[in-house]
Amino acid sequence: MEKITSIEITNRASGPYYEDEIVVETVKIYRTGKIKHLQYNGLSEKPVKEFDYKISSAEMNKFFDLLVSRIKIQDWNEDYSVPVCDGWSWEFKMRHSNNTVKKVMGTVEPPPRGKQLRNSIYKLTDFQVKPWMI
Repeated sequence: MEKITSIEITNRASGPYYEDEIVVETVKIYRTGKIKHLQYNGLSEKPVKEFDYKISSAEMNKFFDLLVSRIKIQDWNEDYSVPVCDGWSWEFKMRHSNNTVKKVMGTVEPPPRGKQLRNSIYKLTDFQVKPWMI
């Protein structure tokens, strides 16, 4: 079985918003210990805020083991979307050591054990701004 080398979670708000309001947040977590948190407003294609963090390889390996053993992200379906008019959507990508990427998406409700995933990410580092996700 190929190892998961990184995950990426993007949340998007839908509905009316101010042009300078943060409407998209992306968190990228790499097995190497690097974490990137990007925030986008309603106008820019480039992030308006970017936060970088680094944690130990040992802590990151524990986190990636948790993804497989407890959260079981490899078992997630590809789509958890439900019809909505307003709210938010999310996209989750996991990259493997053979460079294959599995994409999972949804609206409003998180995937199975998604809240556990979010809480595990929040525990990885002391985020300057807590990411909005799943």
